[in-house]
Amino acid sequence: MKRPVRSADGTYTVKGCVYKELFGSREQVYNGTAYKTTGGLTKDDILMNSKGRIVSSKKFETATKEQRLKKHGYSAKKGKFGYVKTEKKHGYSAKKGKFGYVKTEKKRPNKRENK
Repeated sequence: MKRPVRSADGTYTVKGCVYKELFGSREQVYNGTAYKTTGGLTKDDILMNSKGRIVSSKKFETATKEQRLKKHGYSAKKGKFGYVKTEKKHGYSAKKGKFGYVKTEKKRPNKRENK
């Protein structure tokens, strides 16, 4: 597409619609003040999510299908609020010492005994 030219009154006309700016923020594009963002997103490419943020519609769709929390072992559990870790935690294996496997616990020195 050829770059639109600014008219005498200082506006841009693209596909029959009049815009004050050619490039603008996502909010300006969403409200119809600007034609597109510097990244190339137009009004058709963006939407407002449930939190009120203006986001890319393609990225929004792929992120909802992705289910990142389930991939990392989190899911909703009945009776609990929010997501809960479903996979077992990976424990630390015992360290092998000179005489076989030894439990590795370091005791902190007691300051009162030294006095």
